[in-house]
Amino acid sequence: MTELTSHPETRRFRRINRALLGFYAGSTLFAFFGLPLLVRTGSPAWIWCLLPLALIANGYWATLHEAIHGQLLGNAERNRTAGRVLAILWGSSFRLLRFGHLMHHRFNRHKLDRPDSFDPATTSPLVARLRFFGEALGGLYVIEVLTPLLYLLPRSFVAGMVRSLYAGDEAPMPRLRPLAEQALAGPKGIAEIRQDAVFTLIILGTAALAWGPWWPALAGFLLARGLLVSFLDNVYHFRTPLDQVDYAYNLALPGPLQALFLNMNMHRVHHRRMHLPWWRLPRQFAQDGEFFDGGLPAAALRQLTGPASVTQLQQVARTPAST
Repeated sequence: MTELTSHPETRRFRRINRALLGFYAGSTLFAFFGLPLLVRTGSPAWIWCLLPLALIANGYWATLHEAIHGQLLGNAERNRTAGRVLAILWGSSFRLLRFGHLMHHRFNRHKLDRPDSFDPATTSPLVARLRFFGEALGGLYVIEVLTPLLYLLPRSFVAGMVRSLYAGDEAPMPRLRPLAEQALAGPKGIAEIRQDAVFTLIILGTAALAWGPWWPALAGFLLARGLLVSFLDNVYHFRTPLDQVDYAYNLALPGPLQALFLNMNMHRVHHRRMHLPWWRLPRQFAQDGEFFDGGLPAAALRQLTGPASVTQLQQVARTPAST
């Protein structure tokens, strides 16, 4: 055991992480299978329990995010297993989510990672707005759920889909494409994502049967979770510079919400030091002399102004945080 993992603070927060894993996995299974039993055999009023379980969706994602960065559990294999469990209960595949997020860190603001901008030479403002709001208002979650299902199609289709998605000579596509083909289109990757897709279909299908005639409540729960996470997915990068890979906003939150988000609102610190677990971000925030660029609620509402052209973003001066 290394000195880092044996540190009392690390051990304490690993226990918290295990509790978070158990809570989010358990509460989701309760929403899928426990609540419908109470609703169908007891009182329909139990259905309102779905509301608080949906409202903690960003905490669920923050916990899954720790697994993506290998920080949720101390053992790498157990961490990956925990991440797969959380991803499947989310309705997606850990391998897909992990690749997309880590490439977001490595190649932040590339053409597939800037929904808040568009090139007027190839995309009209109307199409850009429809695409942006479609993703922000739950579409991102729908993509995360549907993509693993496409992996149930023939391997040739999957390989072509991945190549097409990462096609082109615009930087960093020539570097990103082989990484995607290796992680997402190789035999091991396809097999794992197919397994996750099958597990997800079984769990969600069984949950729909458990809810029976009340199945719209389950669908609403899933979509509400997806909406909350989709709407805040790009808030830390909305209209930020296109040429700074490690740039992001630090956005203030009240203490309880910051705890729910596992300090991910200190997002610039996270991008510059993504090896740090969530509990070390506040200390690093202070050590680096960081500050907040505003509040997260106001930044979230600012997204309603819609996307900007790449020309506009290239001409916008750096925010005070980047000067």
